[in-house]
Amino acid sequence: MKTIIVYDINLSPEAQPMDTEIGSEYRRVSTMLYTLSARGARVKYLNLHRDALTFMDSPVVQQIMRTDGMDGFPCMTADEEIVVSGRYPSNEEILEQLGKEGAELMAQRASAFAGSGCNGVCSSCHVAGCGTAAASNNAGSSAE
Repeated sequence: MKTIIVYDINLSPEAQPMDTEIGSEYRRVSTMLYTLSARGARVKYLNLHRDALTFMDSPVVQQIMRTDGMDGFPCMTADEEIVVSGRYPSNEEILEQLGKEGAELMAQRASAFAGSGCNGVCSSCHVAGCGTAAASNNAGSSAE
């Protein structure tokens, strides 16, 4: 399975209001990465302000800085290869990079939620990554 990393330069994107592009896109991507990570995928979100050393040590980040400057961020890499730059990746693009394994991971319950009482069927719990945002994504599926 590939290692997916999303690099972001926005200062405190989690503090951005939901009705802004940065706020809503950050939350969508971070929720997707959290869900995949909880299910065993090798995914990371790195922010320049929180993860400066790791961020700047990356050859991919250095390449983007040389070619596109700050306009190349946010970006997504798959096994250190740039696959999206200048915007947040879509959920479909993230899953596409994970291939068949990504679809299989999304079909299973998250082991990280096992002790939460919801077992990954997030209709009402308050564990990070669960709750109404995840419940709306599961609205079409029946609870097990």
